[in-house]
Amino acid sequence: MSDVNKNKEENGFSFIQEQIVPYKKSRWKRMLFSFLWTIILAGVFGLVAIIVFTVMAPPINSWLGKAQDKKTVEFPSEEPEDSNLGNSNPDSTEPDNNSTPNGVGIGTQEEEETSEQTETVIIENTIKADIEDLNSMYGELRAIASEVNKSMVTITSIVNGVDWFNNEYEAEKVSTGFIVGNNGQDLLILVNSDRMEDAKDIQITFYNSIKAKGRLQSVDYDLKLAAIAVSLEEIPDIDRTEIRPATLGESYSLIIGTPVIAMGSPNGYAGSMEFGTITSKGAQAYITDNRIDLFTTNITDYDNGYGIIINLRGEIIGIITQTLMEESYEEVNTAIGISRIKNIIATLVNNKEQVYFGIKGLDMTEESLKSAEVDNGVSVREVEADSPALKAGIQSGDIIMTVNETPINSMNSFYAIISGYQPKTEIEVVIRRNAQNENKDINVTVILEKKK
Repeated sequence: MSDVNKNKEENGFSFIQEQIVPYKKSRWKRMLFSFLWTIILAGVFGLVAIIVFTVMAPPINSWLGKAQDKKTVEFPSEEPEDSNLGNSNPDSTEPDNNSTPNGVGIGTQEEEETSEQTETVIIENTIKADIEDLNSMYGELRAIASEVNKSMVTITSIVNGVDWFNNEYEAEKVSTGFIVGNNGQDLLILVNSDRMEDAKDIQITFYNSIKAKGRLQSVDYDLKLAAIAVSLEEIPDIDRTEIRPATLGESYSLIIGTPVIAMGSPNGYAGSMEFGTITSKGAQAYITDNRIDLFTTNITDYDNGYGIIINLRGEIIGIITQTLMEESYEEVNTAIGISRIKNIIATLVNNKEQVYFGIKGLDMTEESLKSAEVDNGVSVREVEADSPALKAGIQSGDIIMTVNETPINSMNSFYAIISGYQPKTEIEVVIRRNAQNENKDINVTVILEKKK
C-alpha cells in the first residue's frame, strides 16, 4: 500500500465520500411561499375566467336561445266582448263597446259624448284670442310630441344591390320605429318591415343621438311590421335615463273629430310630424286568420309615409299603413287601430311562434246566418295554397262554426282561439258546407303550422 493511501486510512478521510449540501430554507418559509404562489395563481385564473365569461356569455346565450332575467312584454287591452259580433253588421261604424272580457264596461260613443255634456258651462266674458294663443296651443302639441319622441328611433338598414352593369353596391334605407318594450335584456322596437327586407346590417339612432346595433327578431308580413331588438349592453346606463317604451292606448272607442298627431315619417321624411283629426272609423281589413280595425285622418297621405298616430295623451292609437286599406280610401291617410293588434305585437317582440291556419274569412251578418241556417260562424272567402286549412279539405264558401267545440262568432274570436295553440297542434273544426243545394255539417281535423 502506498504511503498516500495509508495516510488517508489513518486519518479516516475519503475524498469520494465528501458531499456539497445546499442551503436549506426553513420549513415554514417554504409553506408560506407555496401559499402565496397559490393565491397569485388563483387570482390570475379568476381574472381570466371573469373576462372569458363576460366576453363569451352573450353570444353563447344568444346562440343557445337563452336570456337571463328576460321578461315577457305584455300589452293589456280593454277588448270588448266579441260574442255578439257574429250577429252584427260588419260594415257598421259603431262597434259594440259596452263590455270587456272581464265584464268591465268601457262605454259607447254616445255615452261618452253625453257624459262630456253633463256639465253646464256659463260664459260670462268673451276673450279674443290672438296669434300668441294659437302659438301657445301649438306649443302644447309640440310638448306632447316631444315626450313621445323619446320613444322614437331612426333606423338605418344596409342592403346589397346590383346595378345595370352587374356591379355590387351597398345602399342605405332610412326609416323610423318606436320602442314598445324592455324585457330586461333588450329594448324592443317596432318598425315597418318593407325597409328591413334583406338588410345585412341595422343601426338604431335614439332621440339623444346614441347609436346601437339592432338585430331583426321577427316579422308579420300581413301587417308589414317587424320587431327589432337592441341589447341594453350597447347603451350606457347614463344614456338610458330618458329612453323609454311608448304607451299603447286604445282604439276601440275613437271619436270622430278628435285631434291627433302623426309621428315618425308621415310625409316620408324621418322625424317629421303632422297634425290633424280623426275623420272616420269602423272600416275593417281581413287578413290571414284575422280581422283588423282601420280608421282615417285628414292628414295628407304620402305613398312613402309611415309612422304612428297618437292622441293628446301621448298614447299610440294607430299605425299608418299603405297596404291595408279599402280601394275607396287609397288616397286617404289610413291607420291600423292599435287595440286589435296588441296581441300580435306582443308575439313579435317576445319572439314567439305564430300559428297558421290559412284562411281569409268574413264576419257574417244576421241575414247571411239565417240563409245558411246556422246560429254562428265565419264565412271562408279564400283558402291559401299549401295551408293547413287546404290540407284538411276546407274550401272557399265553407262556414266555420266551431273550433274544438268552441263557437265562432267572428274572425277576431276565431283568431283568439287558434292563437292560443302551438304549431303542430291538432284541432277539430266543424264546418257547414252547401253542396247541391243541401247544407251538410262536416268535421275536419286541422294541424296548425308555424306562420312564416
